[in-house]
Amino acid sequence: MAENNIKKVELHIVVGCADARDVSAAFNSALQEQIAHEMKNGTLIDFERMSVAGTFVTPEITAEIKSHIQEKMRGYYPLYKAGRPIDIFVHLTAHGNVMLRMGCLHSTRSYHDIEVQEAVFNCGMMHAQDIALEMESMLLSRRAVLEYGMRGKRMQVRIETEEDIENLMKRAYGHNGTIAGNWVKSIVNLCTHPYEQKKVLRHALDSDPTFDNLRILMTAGVKNYLTNEYFRVDGNTHLNTFLDMVYDRVRRNGQVQDPSTYSKKQSPTLGLFHHSSIQEARATAVKKFYGTEDYSLGQVFAIGSMNLPDYFKTFGPYKVAGFFYGVKHLDLKTWIVMGRTLEEAEKMQERILNDPLMGYILKEFEVELVTMDAEGKRSA
Repeated sequence: MAENNIKKVELHIVVGCADARDVSAAFNSALQEQIAHEMKNGTLIDFERMSVAGTFVTPEITAEIKSHIQEKMRGYYPLYKAGRPIDIFVHLTAHGNVMLRMGCLHSTRSYHDIEVQEAVFNCGMMHAQDIALEMESMLLSRRAVLEYGMRGKRMQVRIETEEDIENLMKRAYGHNGTIAGNWVKSIVNLCTHPYEQKKVLRHALDSDPTFDNLRILMTAGVKNYLTNEYFRVDGNTHLNTFLDMVYDRVRRNGQVQDPSTYSKKQSPTLGLFHHSSIQEARATAVKKFYGTEDYSLGQVFAIGSMNLPDYFKTFGPYKVAGFFYGVKHLDLKTWIVMGRTLEEAEKMQERILNDPLMGYILKEFEVELVTMDAEGKRSA
């Protein structure tokens, strides 16, 4: 769309789960249809998705969102200068077998009105602390030797006791405790979880004067993969957003998922690290790695964020736990590392290799990393 035809800009950042079933072809189709519809009406939609195991708003995730908003605002300057209003939306989403309680209405958008029933497609991060405990036990039982630091300053630590783990966590991750202590926490209640994470992010943004001049709106919701229902749980009945309209379109299209997809645990064939700005990164990974257009729900377990190219940083707790879960429990031994450019993908790979826990998991389970750009071009 020509710049002079744009009446307003909306940036939508969806913080969703890494689960392979989290993004379906039905959703991608409805998303593109709604983006096209909005453009016809003069609204430029900038849609990006962060794949975060458990949708926990940690300090790392908060910093990512903050830096990304600032980067986007710099890019919007010509539109700002032309007087186009800019709205920013952050959507915190969880997933599970959720449904309305008897006698309750969808329109209330309250977590009091939905309930979760047992199902294998409920978010795996309801057991996140179990994953952390398993990872910690593995390190101890194997007397693991971990490396941390950047090239030229690499150091080794042998894990033999809990004290060794605490020293590693403090020096490499700035955490005072063990992996299975309070570094990783489990989701207690899927219905309230995204609402609680929304409050954490809201407080972080409201207390930062950097964002005083920006209009930042937030929603929280829980989706049911099987029924394609999306239940807002933030209580804001007056705010209807682009994301709500996408899910409305999914339902109108009548593309309810195949129940057999959800009668068993997820079984993806490919892991993926990707920059959040890459649209349909999962489908691109399948197309370029397997050489087929047949992307289907559940093929790719993804970890995506804006700061993955920051090769000088270690990872946060839920990315590490998500990677361990993907490798150990989903048996994913091949991971695509997808940047917007090949240089960016190589920086992402360097970060994974430099991280003590990520690097150990790579070596211990003989995981292969395949770098490519957003068009599928691979490193030589």
